[in-house]
Amino acid sequence: MSILSLAVEAADTTELAAEAAVMVSRCHASGLDPDAYRCVIAAMVNLGANPATGGPAWWSDREFVGKLIDLECELYTRLQEINRLITRATTEIARIDRYTPVEQVEALHAALDVLRPARARVTAALNRVIAAPDELTGTYAACYRHVRAGKQLPYKGRFISGAVNPQA
Repeated sequence: MSILSLAVEAADTTELAAEAAVMVSRCHASGLDPDAYRCVIAAMVNLGANPATGGPAWWSDREFVGKLIDLECELYTRLQEINRLITRATTEIARIDRYTPVEQVEALHAALDVLRPARARVTAALNRVIAAPDELTGTYAACYRHVRAGKQLPYKGRFISGAVNPQA
C-alpha cells in the first residue's frame, strides 16, 4: 500500500467523529448538563461531526466514563499512526535525489498535505477528551457538596424531573 493511501486512511476520522456524536447524543438523552460533557462536544466538532439524535441514555456514570476512556485510547492510537506516517514521509523526502520518480515525490508531499491537518484535528480532539476529568470533577462537585450537607440525591439521578419513580 502506498504512503498516500495509508495517509488517507489514517486521516479519515469519520468513524471517530460518529462515535463522539453518539456519545453526545447519549449524554443529552441522559439529561446531563452540557458542561458535563463539553469535552465530548468539542472532540466531536474537532473531528468534523454534527450531533447525532436519538441515542439511548447512559445506564451509569461508569458506562459514560468507560466510553470516554475508549475514545481517548482510539484518538491516541490514531495520533500515533499519523505521527508515524508523517515521520516516514518526512524521512523519505529528505532522501530524495535526482533519480527519484516525480510521482513518488508528489505522493510524499500529498501524504503530508493530508496528514498535517488530520494531526491537528486529532490532537485537538484528544486534548479535549484528556481534559474530561477536570471538567467532570467540577460537574460532580455540586453533587458531592449536596450529599456532604446530609441531603440525598434524586432517585436514579433524575435531577430534571425530580420524579421519585421516572417510569410512573
